[in-house]
Amino acid sequence: MPLTERCLRYEAITETALRYSRYAGRVANEAGGRARRTRAERSDSVRNRERLLAAARALFATDGLHAPMDRIATTAGVGPGTLYRHFPTRLALWEAVLEEPLQAQLDLVERALANPDRWTGFAGYLLETCAQEAERGGFLNLMTTRFDGAPRLMELRRQIQRRIVELVGRARSEGVIRPDFTTEDLVFITLSNSRVAEVTRDVAPNAWRRNVELFLDSVRPERAHPLSQPPMTPGEVARTVARPVFQREP
Repeated sequence: MPLTERCLRYEAITETALRYSRYAGRVANEAGGRARRTRAERSDSVRNRERLLAAARALFATDGLHAPMDRIATTAGVGPGTLYRHFPTRLALWEAVLEEPLQAQLDLVERALANPDRWTGFAGYLLETCAQEAERGGFLNLMTTRFDGAPRLMELRRQIQRRIVELVGRARSEGVIRPDFTTEDLVFITLSNSRVAEVTRDVAPNAWRRNVELFLDSVRPERAHPLSQPPMTPGEVARTVARPVFQREP
């Protein structure tokens, strides 16, 4: 093959190789860019979800479980579309936010039951429960609300209720609380103390503790005197405090 033809062919091969190299480089850069964008989008999605959960926790505590969804989005600094991409319904948001405090409540009563000193277990459980309510506010409805359509939340609630009945029963059977004290009495003590914590929070934030300590002193068996009214029945308590909160979003 003449030298000139060989040179031309070499130049053609070289040009083809260069074009392919530039094309491969563009493909690699574009793929790398897409990967970086995907990672950034994934990071943004995680951050947005955490911000939404933090906003929901705060607003559920102050405004209740029906805090407006658009206000939750605004507080989180995202748009409504972002909120509904992460949590298509209010129920989905409840399940994400409320499982943790319900599990914490179950762990609390389990620790109380594990305490060999029945009085310390009973009193410690009540004080810690009221402390959580005083600190968080609004979360008492975890124990006084039916979460229809949320089986995991309902099951946690049932476990907590069974264990509280056991806690009160053990304390009563071992004589560390008055013999006529019932689980239903405990429900209303926590309800009433929730109101004490609410109205004194800005003036005397620890006033609730004195209220609980006075109550604990009153349930000691040596302080027992006949009461004028019988305790409410479980059914009466359920009708009084249990409210269905699941409603379909419009």
